[in-house]
Amino acid sequence: MRYLFKRKAFTMIELLFVIVILGIVGGVALEAVRQYYDGIYKTLATTKRVVEADHILDQLTKYFENAISSSIVNLDRGTTQDCYGPPVNGDNNDYTVAFIGVDADSLQGIGSRPGWSEEGQLIVGTNDISMIDANLTMANNIVTALYPTSNLANSALYDTDSADVNACTRFNLNNDVIGVIAGFHKLDGNANPITSTLLRLNNDNNASHGHRKYLLRTGYAFRVLDDGNFVMYSNFRPWLGERYQGAGVAATVKSSLLGQNVAHFYADYDATDFMNNDGVGDRGLIWRLKVCMRGFGNDLADTDENAAQMCRERRVHVRY
Repeated sequence: MRYLFKRKAFTMIELLFVIVILGIVGGVALEAVRQYYDGIYKTLATTKRVVEADHILDQLTKYFENAISSSIVNLDRGTTQDCYGPPVNGDNNDYTVAFIGVDADSLQGIGSRPGWSEEGQLIVGTNDISMIDANLTMANNIVTALYPTSNLANSALYDTDSADVNACTRFNLNNDVIGVIAGFHKLDGNANPITSTLLRLNNDNNASHGHRKYLLRTGYAFRVLDDGNFVMYSNFRPWLGERYQGAGVAATVKSSLLGQNVAHFYADYDATDFMNNDGVGDRGLIWRLKVCMRGFGNDLADTDENAAQMCRERRVHVRY
């Protein structure tokens, strides 16, 4: 007996069912591939920002090493122009961090003889400082080369034996007085160094006869802008009433971009670490510098959310 078999084709419903299943499987596979490559991109981008944070800290370390610890202050927060005093451990507000730094270039000098000597001696009964192992003419040339509108007579002197006062006063931000600032002395504007080893301070000074006198050429300010750019300002002289921005800012103030995609910058030290040691003051402390970079959201766009930020820290010995 002969049997005839009739072959049936897929029905439309079966075809649609197969297509739906293939679409689901394909969608899951594509999403897995997308997440895989997004993960790779995010890992690479995160690594890049961590490296950038370390690079920023490398640059900051070089400047903070030559800072005067007791001059480091938190300045304006947001749009408020004010001084909030020395940085405090745990204060996470966004400030402009500023300080006055020792002119290390003049200390090093050119050749075997430095341009400046910290062993300057006050000549009793006068406003003159004698530095027999310095070359103040060279120091004057160095200052002018680094800051064309300035010279040694527009710089200041820091005397570590002078009494300290509030750091905000040193930046002339809480008063209009331009004169005695606790050991920060303007050189006589009418008299350049008398000889290459002798200089004259203005009458408003409280210099001592002791050692450790340092030349100050400029202030420094570090600020995170709203667009994430991290900027350093220099070539302004707080002891002359100059600012890094706003009213009274000098035309020669220099801004330098130190990094991008920065969310926060903090500087502080824990004073309790030194409370039990009477021989340790606020000079030569170990400061903490912390840079937080912007993170990435689920769509890989930049975000300032704290949970997504990448923060790096560096300990730096502020020597003065």
